Amino acid sequence: MAKTDDKYEWQIGHAPPVLDQHSAVKHSIVESYVSRYIETVMSRAIIPKVTLSLVDGFAGGGEYLGETGSGSVDGTPLLMLRAVHEARAKINEGRTITQREVDAEFFFVEKKKESAQYLHQHLAKRRAEGAIADCDYQRVQLRNAGFLDELPSIVARIKGRRNGCRSIFLLDQYNYHAVPMQKLRWLMSELPGAEVILTFNVDSLLTFLTDSEKNRKPVRAIDLEQYIPWEQLKDLKTQRDWRTTLQRHIAHGIKVETGAPFMTLFFVRPQASNSWSYWLVHLSQRYKAHDVMKSLHWEHSSEFGHELEPGLFMLGYNPRRDEDYSGQSSLLFDQSGEQRCVEALSEQFGRLLSESRRPVTVAQLFEDNISNTMADESRLQRVIRGMHAAGNIAVSTKHDRSRRPSKLYASTDVIEYSPQIILT
Repeated sequence: MAKTDDKYEWQIGHAPPVLDQHSAVKHSIVESYVSRYIETVMSRAIIPKVTLSLVDGFAGGGEYLGETGSGSVDGTPLLMLRAVHEARAKINEGRTITQREVDAEFFFVEKKKESAQYLHQHLAKRRAEGAIADCDYQRVQLRNAGFLDELPSIVARIKGRRNGCRSIFLLDQYNYHAVPMQKLRWLMSELPGAEVILTFNVDSLLTFLTDSEKNRKPVRAIDLEQYIPWEQLKDLKTQRDWRTTLQRHIAHGIKVETGAPFMTLFFVRPQASNSWSYWLVHLSQRYKAHDVMKSLHWEHSSEFGHELEPGLFMLGYNPRRDEDYSGQSSLLFDQSGEQRCVEALSEQFGRLLSESRRPVTVAQLFEDNISNTMADESRLQRVIRGMHAAGNIAVSTKHDRSRRPSKLYASTDVIEYSPQIILT
């Protein structure tokens, strides 16, 4: 979501700003992801503790009014605190003696003095109301400064925590050019367990993009200048699918420049009367984290979509203009989108396996391709099951025992291309 300089401002004694539908969707994802992250890490009952750092780099004042203009709605700093509190309770359900620990620290960074003061007051209010745990409130660092200025010391603190490199950075930036991609590369290289949830106002970037120094400067500032085909912009914008073409270039640049092994990048779907607005980007270094985030997109099926191919999509320059996919309409995370995704992946996986003629494990096939599809692992499993049942592949265990079609394949199972031969 793009934020103008005065749209989201907080002052003590004044009503907070109204939270629009775009942000409500994002907030729901953030809260759900933090909670599910903890539950996933602690999925084995014998794990006694998780050490986690949560960073909101553009925290705001922490409170909004609902879209109708009435009723208080918590912002992302409070949602992070609430998610930790609720996840801690969930992983300790039924335990009366030994409690499992969620050792969380929170860094809330807000540049505007008035907004930071409002956040401080709202945190204290919600603590008094019992909405957040006192132990978590005591671990909050509220910093009235710019995120990039505070980033080195935050990273140093996280690195200094024992077993503390697990961290989630929420960067709901005001403008698409607020956070350079190389800063994110440095962040994830310093913290092997770090993840980034980034909002990126691609709509604003594309709408006003022209080959001028005024346009090049902000794109250069975030390390994406080299990924824009500047000389072809004028001609590109005369084509029907010019936005999709440019999205490929920008998305490719984000993934390359950040160095993230796994990336989800989908539009938050606005109300029907509005156009697409912004990307919610998740950069991670672990396959499981990527899959958990993508599963949440499917759970919020009415609010998310993307404008690339239903199966595997290619980022960056694609010289192959397949007529089946040119002019692709926006895909939603709904039943129709799911079916188109599964059908396209079945054909494309078949082509990949046929061309390679080499066995591949389920884990390798999924990890190599999951960033370039809207499918999560459950839907990739469905693709493999369909191909297996149709006789297009053979699947065996790691001990070379043949498997029958199944709802769930192990990561170590081996897939080979084996088309059915029909005799007449």
